[in-house]
Amino acid sequence: MKRMVNAMKKTIGLFVVILTALILVSCGDSKPSNEFTIATWAAGTELSEFNEIVDKVNEAAEGKYVINTLSIPSDYYIKLSTQIAAKKAPEFFWLTQELISKYADLGAIVDLTDYMEKSEVLNADDYYEGVIQSALFNDKYWGLPWIANPFIVYYNKTMFNELGVTPPSETDDWSWDDFIEVSRQIAGKTYRGKSVYATVIEGNPNIETFIWSGGGDILASDGKTVILDSEGTKRGVGNLVTLFRENLIPRYNTISYARNVYFEKQEVAMYMGGIQDDFERKITLMPEADRFELGYAPIPTDPSGKSNPFDWTASTVMSQSVKDKDLAYEALEALTLAFFEWKIAPPIKGTLENIKTIAPDKIPALATIEHALANARSANYTEKWTELSDLYLWRGLYLPILQNPEVDYIDLIDKAAANMRSKIGA
Repeated sequence: MKRMVNAMKKTIGLFVVILTALILVSCGDSKPSNEFTIATWAAGTELSEFNEIVDKVNEAAEGKYVINTLSIPSDYYIKLSTQIAAKKAPEFFWLTQELISKYADLGAIVDLTDYMEKSEVLNADDYYEGVIQSALFNDKYWGLPWIANPFIVYYNKTMFNELGVTPPSETDDWSWDDFIEVSRQIAGKTYRGKSVYATVIEGNPNIETFIWSGGGDILASDGKTVILDSEGTKRGVGNLVTLFRENLIPRYNTISYARNVYFEKQEVAMYMGGIQDDFERKITLMPEADRFELGYAPIPTDPSGKSNPFDWTASTVMSQSVKDKDLAYEALEALTLAFFEWKIAPPIKGTLENIKTIAPDKIPALATIEHALANARSANYTEKWTELSDLYLWRGLYLPILQNPEVDYIDLIDKAAANMRSKIGA
């Protein structure tokens, strides 16, 4: 899934241009009103698992409705927009959190708020707060999140022990000052014959992680007021800059392979990744002499004492082209409930035990996963988020720091904030 998500991100800019130009109209085919299609980016083994879930939901429906699968494993958003333009939009489709507001603003998807409020099975209060917020736009809910993948800190417990560094706790909060101090104790030390760094950063984790680390943010909760140039943001981005300037992490232009490989090769002691990252499996595949004990810790806290793990999540949304929206919502809800027994982590409270069955190798991480889910959050999104993120957060702020950590990052933040205000006001 991780590779698929990264591939899709590269097409989002082109997709936005295409979708914005479309006139969204009702589906023009003669398909029965109780037959629904769901578009997914799942492929290979994941698609087989997906289809098994759909089959079980259809079987339980006993003919009341039928759900079909449309797999779009490449150029997902571009092909989806083509389906909409051809008046053959699938009744349901997956969206990652940053695109919910775009589709809602264009009138492409159904407001699900009333359905959720009336449901006796699944409503907004059942979700972790930071997860359901990802489907919120203009105080309305536009999708049912089916997965949560918040960041945690993976660390090499064996390396910590051999270097004599006290490891973080699996649940106790540690601050970003603590993280930087631990990084200082590790970077430059020799471990198994080679010099190591504390962690590796080259676009992952995203810039939000560092903005939030200082108590800052990008947009206010209204999704319109730019607060990027707050003191909290400048303090948080300063944490990122400190890691680079003190050579606690490898420089961006020296990174020669995928970031997570640095952790697997034991060239860094820590890695900030999603709870779905499968280091547990990868360690079992290593030669016995190379294996190490894996540790888990929460994302460090901001100055107020709150951990803010970014949560990658996705929702299933309903197209405006749907004829029988009441029946469609019943099918959508049943499908979503089935998803909760498929992927980690189920985004609703009280389902942590499901992980023991879904992914037994994650059992040692359960305490940290629970902590992450309780604190997980997304950004405050706007219909213009994809443009703001690409132009001003990535190109205007994060990438320049990655390329030259000595840059005046305060000036970059101020300029990015000013450009955002101009864009939102346009």
